[in-house]
Amino acid sequence: MGVFKINIILNEEKYAVDLLNQVSLNKKVYNDLNLIARYLYHNQSLKDSEIYNELVNIMENKYANFIISKWQNSLLKISKDAKKKSLIVIDYIPITVNELDTINNIESKPIKRVAFTLLCLAKYKNIVNPNNNNWINYEFKDIFKASNVTATVKEQCNIINEMKHLELIKMNNLVNNLSLNICYIDKENSNTVLQINDFRNLGYEYLLYCGEKFIRCKRCNILVKKRGKTDKYCKECVLITEREKTNERVKKHRTLKCNAS
Repeated sequence: MGVFKINIILNEEKYAVDLLNQVSLNKKVYNDLNLIARYLYHNQSLKDSEIYNELVNIMENKYANFIISKWQNSLLKISKDAKKKSLIVIDYIPITVNELDTINNIESKPIKRVAFTLLCLAKYKNIVNPNNNNWINYEFKDIFKASNVTATVKEQCNIINEMKHLELIKMNNLVNNLSLNICYIDKENSNTVLQINDFRNLGYEYLLYCGEKFIRCKRCNILVKKRGKTDKYCKECVLITEREKTNERVKKHRTLKCNAS
């Protein structure tokens, strides 16, 4: 499905604090550094040069094989651009009983997951921009990845067309415009029955609501399929935690060796 481009963090302030408290950085280092820089500017009132020094310190302590000469220009740019965008702070996306009833009445299970994902994306856009009017504009491949639905390009188009046929969505009339208008957002604001605060696996969030078994990673909190009774971490965090444990053991061994000599 290619590179996943939907990277929505609802509470960027909390996410930045969590990053600062982590032992090591995640895979998306550049994105995370941007967010940390914005936090340092807007919440800690640091100047460009102070942000830069903090980012260098973070990279030295939390990023393996950090070479400042390779990162200096990027860190300077990130520090300078921190002031351009404030942090988004949304506690959760409310999903109502009427919205879930609409989705539950869809026959196709994959379409249910796609419909749930489109709903979450549109409601997020509406909160960020009150004039959004239920529109989203993402590539279909990214929507389907967020939905945890594997489908060919043809199958993706068929599902979108089926949703249009069911009058769940409307499409932009402009050629080559992928914008979708989501038509089943609850205008009556019925009771909220589900709160979504993580956009990384929206299809799984719907399946969890339906009763299927998943776990939230103890380290990064992502929702993943449950494979064993003792599962605590996603695959990525298993490797990270093992590396951190190894580093800690090496550190203790060196300390003991130094004390003994």
